[in-house]
Amino acid sequence: MKCKTCGVGDKVEIAAKTTGRDAAGITRCYRLECGHAWHVAIPTIDTGSALEVAEPARCTCGEIATVNGLLVEGRLHAALGKDLTEDAYRRWLEQVLQALDGIPAEIGAPSLIHSATLAAKSQTTGMSEKTSDLNKLLGRAIKAVS
Repeated sequence: MKCKTCGVGDKVEIAAKTTGRDAAGITRCYRLECGHAWHVAIPTIDTGSALEVAEPARCTCGEIATVNGLLVEGRLHAALGKDLTEDAYRRWLEQVLQALDGIPAEIGAPSLIHSATLAAKSQTTGMSEKTSDLNKLLGRAIKAVS
C-alpha cells in the first residue's frame, strides 16, 4: 500500500483489521511500517458495479492512532541520530511508556511496558539505539491491538 503521508514507494503493511462491514463492502484499517495508518473501503463483489476502491482515509482508531503517532515521531527521532536532544527523547519516552502500559504482549513474551522500561534504562546503549528498540516495541503493540 502506498502511504499518502510518506509519498513515494509502497510501504509494508505490519497489521490490518476490519473496522466496518455493511452491504456495500468492508472497511479495513491498515497499519504501515512507516507508522501511519489508513482506512480503506473495499466494495463487495456482488454490488454489480466495477470494483472501485475508495481513496484511503486517515485512521481514527483511538488507541492505535496514539501508538501510530508515537511510532511516526520515533522514526523521526531515529533519523536524527546523535542530533536528537535529551529533552525531546525524554518527552517522547514518557508518552511511549504511557501508551504501552496495558497493551498485552504476545503469548509467552514479557510485557511491552516491562521491555520498554528495560530498553529505556539501558546503560550500554545510546539514545539512537534506545529509540530504535522502542520503535520495535511500538510495532509489536500495533500488532497486539489488531
